[in-house]
Amino acid sequence: MEVRDGFIVGIFNYCDRWCETCAFTSRCHVFADVAETRAALDPNLKPVVDAPVLPEEAPPPPPRWLQEMIVEMNEAATRIGAGEFEEMPRRPPPAEHRAIETRAKDYCFRVYPWLQKFDDAVLDPANPLAVIAWFHTMIPPKVNRAITGLAEECSEGRDWPPDHDGSAKVALLGIDRSHAAWLELVERGVISDAEAAPFVADLVWLGEALEQVFPRARAFVRPAFDEPDAVAMLLAQERRVG
Repeated sequence: MEVRDGFIVGIFNYCDRWCETCAFTSRCHVFADVAETRAALDPNLKPVVDAPVLPEEAPPPPPRWLQEMIVEMNEAATRIGAGEFEEMPRRPPPAEHRAIETRAKDYCFRVYPWLQKFDDAVLDPANPLAVIAWFHTMIPPKVNRAITGLAEECSEGRDWPPDHDGSAKVALLGIDRSHAAWLELVERGVISDAEAAPFVADLVWLGEALEQVFPRARAFVRPAFDEPDAVAMLLAQERRVG
């Protein structure tokens, strides 16, 4: 786990985006950026947003080599935009992998109208309905990213875990939580077993299909989320400094 300027590097790449239930929002750069944007749009916080940066808080200028690298990258991006470089042809995922994405979308499209009868009940993260509501729209894009990334993978010279395994793991965890939430609704008597069965069948099929295509997905180590020892060490260091 790498920490830079107080933020855990890459933690937002493999999360479920449910910030209200996350213990790492204070260490997530994306969360901080979103909060800053919202604050900038809030007229009540305008004096705080527009306040000048204190001299001791101002970041130092980048070193010369970094400035030159940024200029070169901007020039390369301009040339790409002008069509000087040909885009590498993308390899489409095989049909059997596309079938997983299709099943995930079908699940999403059937859950959405089913949820409408519950109105605001799905806003409480402790409610299994909220779990179903959150993950039914998260699973399809994570499945898409996983199968697309696998199709386009170029593993030559790679010495880090593949991104597609991380995306597949997030999808699998969402499937697991959704499955448990449907069973909890049945146990509570909110819905019947027959009503939940088609949705549960989708989730079981999706989980098994993803496990087969991405057999190493669950072993993927997500920054912070799957590193309890590293997180404990970070907290201990901060307590000592504080």
